Amino acid sequence: MKKDDHWLDSWANDITDRSVLELGAGSGIDTQSLACLTDQLIAGDLNPRHASVTHLDHREPLPFENDKFDVVVASLTLHYFEWRLTVNIVNEIQRVLKSEGLLICRVNSIQDIHYGAVGYPEIETRLFLVKEQLKRFFTRDDIVKLFSDGWTLVKLTEKQIDRYDKVKTVWEFGAVNARPSV
Repeated sequence: MKKDDHWLDSWANDITDRSVLELGAGSGIDTQSLACLTDQLIAGDLNPRHASVTHLDHREPLPFENDKFDVVVASLTLHYFEWRLTVNIVNEIQRVLKSEGLLICRVNSIQDIHYGAVGYPEIETRLFLVKEQLKRFFTRDDIVKLFSDGWTLVKLTEKQIDRYDKVKTVWEFGAVNARPSV
């Protein structure tokens, strides 16, 4: 078991017994941790690889009403898109989050040299074509810019994680939905 399998432990107080949407759940590594903290969990992924994960394409408008969730978890899933689409996705997350709801997020850091931040064609600023897949690599300023309108950033930290074969560098943060309820 890798240390990164427990990364959500530091957010447990924010998640416990809350309504949670997990985006990009994939094989369900984080889904299992979330399910131990709340029974109000919807886990989705474009290509679900775990029985408790449903099909969900977060590039499209999310199929949930406004102000539905207390928490959205998006770990290593918001960095596959052009900037315009990334902004749209963040706006959709904000729409489905309750006022004062929390987005718990991890994205690629520009320092993530083992997984594509160097040596690949740049499609737009810090968006690279890595082995036929788009990957964005964020600076602190990119995150601040992306979450400047109606959000309050908390715990913004650059970290190295051991989820994969080589060390991966990510930004981990919370973003509190500061807009009033709709």
